[in-house]
Amino acid sequence: MAAYFIAHGTVTDQTKMSEYVEKSGPIFASFGGEFVTVGGVTHVLIGSHSRDRVAMFKFPNSTAAEACYNSDAYKALWPLRQEAGDFDFIVFEEF
Repeated sequence: MAAYFIAHGTVTDQTKMSEYVEKSGPIFASFGGEFVTVGGVTHVLIGSHSRDRVAMFKFPNSTAAEACYNSDAYKALWPLRQEAGDFDFIVFEEF
């Protein structure tokens, strides 16, 4: 069952963010991850949302998404991601 990796973020350093995106894309792809979309939050219809950007990736399943996140290759990018901005990540599976 397909799973989606959602990143909610506020970018504080666009140069570092661009470097992070360039380096993380091939890692996601190696776990079957496909880039779906990225965009800015334009409206919060209910509740609260403190981030201004959202990115979505599709993985074959949640096991692949979590394996990607926990891989040594991706963990090596954590410091760069932290320098690029503040992020929240969630993974959910389709019904």
